[in-house]
Amino acid sequence: MPRLIHLNGPSRVGKSTLARRYADEHPETLVLDLDDLAGLVDGWRDDFSAALDVARGQARDLALRHLRSGHDVVLPQLVTVHDRDPDAALAGVAAAADATYVEVALLVDVAEHLRRLHDKRPATEVEARVQQALVDPGSDLVERIRRHLDEHLSQRPHTIRIDTTGLDEDATYALLLEALEDS
Repeated sequence: MPRLIHLNGPSRVGKSTLARRYADEHPETLVLDLDDLAGLVDGWRDDFSAALDVARGQARDLALRHLRSGHDVVLPQLVTVHDRDPDAALAGVAAAADATYVEVALLVDVAEHLRRLHDKRPATEVEARVQQALVDPGSDLVERIRRHLDEHLSQRPHTIRIDTTGLDEDATYALLLEALEDS
């Protein structure tokens, strides 16, 4: 049975990296990175939030088609309680495709999270824009993200949680595969 694997977690925790690695090792898996999709929407530089909303809708459509073809979809995207009904939408896509919805939260302690944020070297213009917002010294965005994610997860007892603190990519990926095998 195909799965919609939602990799949730704070920005720069490794969601996209792990999603791509999973796809590399699982042929015909579709990685739907919403930041990448938003960067394809005209006007994203002026209103990234609006472009992200468009990308979410397009991602749901793409996921549905791909899941119906019998293949996994991996969605590396931070979702919190403050997003508009994300769980119902994602679970609904999986249900409509007779697929399984699995949410995995990749977590990291505050100190390491901040280090990862500052060490990140953006590879695209979209990543650079997101990075700029995250490390802006006058912003409390990272604190809000972490708080909203904690609130979201407090309501999600079935979400698989993986603490990535102190782990490299290989160790985190091994834990992800183990968790997916058990789900």
